[in-house]
Amino acid sequence: METQHSMKTLIMALCLVTLGLNSLNAQPDTMEALALEKKNRPWFARFMSNDPVVAGFPGESPEDRDKRVAKWNDARFGLFLHWGPQKAGGESKINTQVLSRFNPTKFDAEQWVLTAKKIGFKYIVITTKHHSGFCMFDSEYTEHDIMDATPFGRDPLKELADACAKHDMLLGFYYSVWDIARPDYSKKIGRPNYAKYHQFMLDQTKELLTKYGDVVTLWMDGEWVNSWTYERASDYRDHVRKWQPELLLVDRIGQRRLGDGDYGSSENFVPYIGDNLNGRLWESCQKFDGGWFWKGKDTSQSLEWAVNNLVDTVSRGGNLLMNMGPTPEGLLPPVSVEKLQPLGDWLRKHGEAIYATERGPHYLLEWGGCSRRGNTLYYFVRDWPKDGKLIVPGMNVGQPNAGVQQIQFLGGAEALPFAQSGNDLVITVPKEPFDSLMSVIKVDLNAAPVVDNAIRPLTQTLRPQTGNANVKPGDYFLSAAFAKIHGDDLHFSLGAGAGGQRENLKGWTNPADWAEWEILVEAPGTYVVKANESSWMDSGKFVIEVAGQKLEHTVKARTPKKGRRSPFSAAFQEYELGKVKFTEPGHYKVAVKAIEIAPKAIEYDQGLMMLREIVLSPAK
Repeated sequence: METQHSMKTLIMALCLVTLGLNSLNAQPDTMEALALEKKNRPWFARFMSNDPVVAGFPGESPEDRDKRVAKWNDARFGLFLHWGPQKAGGESKINTQVLSRFNPTKFDAEQWVLTAKKIGFKYIVITTKHHSGFCMFDSEYTEHDIMDATPFGRDPLKELADACAKHDMLLGFYYSVWDIARPDYSKKIGRPNYAKYHQFMLDQTKELLTKYGDVVTLWMDGEWVNSWTYERASDYRDHVRKWQPELLLVDRIGQRRLGDGDYGSSENFVPYIGDNLNGRLWESCQKFDGGWFWKGKDTSQSLEWAVNNLVDTVSRGGNLLMNMGPTPEGLLPPVSVEKLQPLGDWLRKHGEAIYATERGPHYLLEWGGCSRRGNTLYYFVRDWPKDGKLIVPGMNVGQPNAGVQQIQFLGGAEALPFAQSGNDLVITVPKEPFDSLMSVIKVDLNAAPVVDNAIRPLTQTLRPQTGNANVKPGDYFLSAAFAKIHGDDLHFSLGAGAGGQRENLKGWTNPADWAEWEILVEAPGTYVVKANESSWMDSGKFVIEVAGQKLEHTVKARTPKKGRRSPFSAAFQEYELGKVKFTEPGHYKVAVKAIEIAPKAIEYDQGLMMLREIVLSPAK
């Protein structure tokens, strides 16, 4: 141990000398050129604003990409592990007293992996270095790691990597850009010592990608600051590709914009998804326990919470990365593990509907969700119909019964009766659910499903989840995800989660771009029209057009709540625009068009607004 410590000290000294020599000849702003050009802009227009995206693998063919992402994409269910000394979960330094007590002697990597497999997880992502700067692996470039700063004396990352390889579990690494322990790190641009920190990141990442076997994904965090520039991110991306060209990069390699990295990341919520992603991969990271790190006591969610979030995520075409924080002793949280055992049993029976599936064809099923495998659909029934009639809205319109081969419970033997009723498929089910946790109905079709996704009034409240829309039964919920987008600049964003930014339409810098939704009005009536939007500046005006009526709205600046200002800061607010009247039933188009966009809003790349949803509520 003492010899190892001496060797590490010598290596660190040599690296610092090398960095010092290199920095004499370096141009200090070459990695900050685009950021420095924007230093006089408002705060919101500095974070990679107008910069190119940091693509995960520039120039890769679609065929090669599909092959590269297949294992991760098919896995669908990952275990997120935030682990470290007790105070490593916060954004503060860890003192030597805390480190001297961190000795996770009950850590058993093989038991972790076997437990994860039993619950149904297909990949693991673990923190290697969090914001505190403490490293949970044996790094040659710092003594602020588990081998040198704690009494544990083992490299848990090596043990976990070996166990994952042995038991066919995919392994990914979390690595924080933000490091409050390093004196050469800064959140601000133009700091002369930051080049040393950038090299430190490159060196540590090489360690992670050369010492621990195959890595399925590199999951970055802390990238929301100005010092994480386009140039630094691109250089880091190219460095990663040298050592493991096949791994996936989360969109936090950039700043979570559309096109950054290989897949999007939505934090602590499941976004609604329509047809606007154009093949974009995504993942929802959520806390099963109350915090990312272990909080000293059980604060876990329910089994039902886990099932609902997994079903919602898979039904919308994403992966669920569900977090548990291991204890300081080195155990997966015992209560959480016990709660999730039935989920593993359920997945062994219903995994066909989860793993290696794709998004179902429905925008929204109030009673559950739907995944797809070719011409087979899997319907997850969360709310069991009291009258024994499960209504699948808009299913196979124009093909009465002709599109359906057979319907049965997944795991069941008997066929379920069904009939076409107008635009809907009606499945007759028993009075009691087939599965007590959640029943899955398998629908085999003769051809690809044909679904009319015209938006109907809600018949029940949406399942509660973080930041969900403020809608009630009887409302038309026009999510940004369900919009048909006209134009090239306006686009659908998955949102970020941190800072309150859920899925929305953004990039509205071209006045010719517009969005529309189709709704199905079943009876005449008058509705109040509301728009949920956010903007960092007075940015322009838009109009909502529906049924020959027009409602205008001026977009005003909204100040984000107190706290960290970042590209994810948002202050959404619902505004009432007026009323519209439908005189007869039928399909209607609801269009949102720009009347004017402020020149500065275009210059700063903010655009007209971020639009989360339009809501039509019955007038009282």
